[in-house]
Amino acid sequence: MSKRKVLIFGATGEIGSRIANLAVRAGHEVIGVTRGRAKADYVDLSGIEFRTGDKYDESFLATLSDIKPDAVIDSIGCDRMIPIIQKYFPDAENVLFCSSTGSYVPLQYFPADEKHPWQQNTGLNFFHQCEWDMKALAECEAGRFPITILRPTNIIGETRVPLELWGGRNIEFYKTLKEGRTLFIPRVRDVMVQSGYNWDLASAFVKALDKGDAVVGEIFNISCRKAITLGEFLNTAVSYLNSTSEIVELSDEDLQKAYPGKISMHYGLDFLKLHMCFDMRKAETILGYDPQVTAQEGLIRSLRWLEENGKL
Repeated sequence: MSKRKVLIFGATGEIGSRIANLAVRAGHEVIGVTRGRAKADYVDLSGIEFRTGDKYDESFLATLSDIKPDAVIDSIGCDRMIPIIQKYFPDAENVLFCSSTGSYVPLQYFPADEKHPWQQNTGLNFFHQCEWDMKALAECEAGRFPITILRPTNIIGETRVPLELWGGRNIEFYKTLKEGRTLFIPRVRDVMVQSGYNWDLASAFVKALDKGDAVVGEIFNISCRKAITLGEFLNTAVSYLNSTSEIVELSDEDLQKAYPGKISMHYGLDFLKLHMCFDMRKAETILGYDPQVTAQEGLIRSLRWLEENGKL
C-alpha cells in the first residue's frame, strides 16, 4: 500500500518506539501518543509528530480528533481501547493490537499456531488478554472494528533485562553469573523457550500496515524462528559472560529458600516451566515477516546493552 497516516499509542515504549521508527523509515506519516519520552534516547524518533497525554483521558483524546489516521496501533492493546478508537477514530481502516502468545499456554501441541485453543481460562494463560482479544474480534465480526492481533513471544533485545531461570527478569541472576558466584536454578534445562527480538517484533506491525483488508480479523504469532531449551539459553549467557559460576539445580522449595523474596511462582517459576514453541509461518506468508535474530543472539544483544550502559 501507499504511504499511510499512522497513529501509535505507546510510541516511546520498547516495542512502540521501534514500530514508530520503522514506520517512518517505511515512508509512513507517524503520530505518536505518549505519556512521556523516557526511552526516546535509545531509539531514533525523529520524523514523528508527538502528542503527549493519557490515552484514557477523554479531554486529551478530543484533541486528537484532527488526526484522522488510516491506521491505529496500540503497543499494549486492551479492551478499554476498543470504544475509544471507535469513537475518536471511526474511519481508521486498520487497528493493530499487541497481544501475547501467553494466551495459548499450556500448549497442547508444538509448535503452536494461531488455531491453537486460547479462549478458555487455563489458570496459567494470560486470560485477561484472551478476553480483550475476544472482545476485539467480536466487534470485528460485527463490522465495527478492523482489528488485527499480533502476538509476540517473550521479548528480548536492547533496553530489556532478559528472561532468567528464576522465572522473571531479575538482573541479579546475570550479575551472579558475571561475578562467578554459585548460581542456583530450578530443574528446567529441558523446557523450550522462544524469545522474539524487539526490532524483529516491531517489524511485523509495520509490515501489517501494507496489507490493508487482508489482515483484518486475523491473529499472527511473531517471534524468532526457532525455540531453544532453557539449557541452551543459560549456556549462551554463561559463554558470553565468561562465567565461572558453579550452577546447582534445586527443588522449587529449596530455590525459594536460597533466594528469599526473589522467586515468584504462579506467573514466575510455574510459567517458566511451560514449553514455549510457536509457528511463525502465517506471519511469514501473509505479512512477509522475516525475523533476523535468533534467541541466542537476542540474549547476547540484551546482555551487551546492559554492560555498555553500566547496568551489568
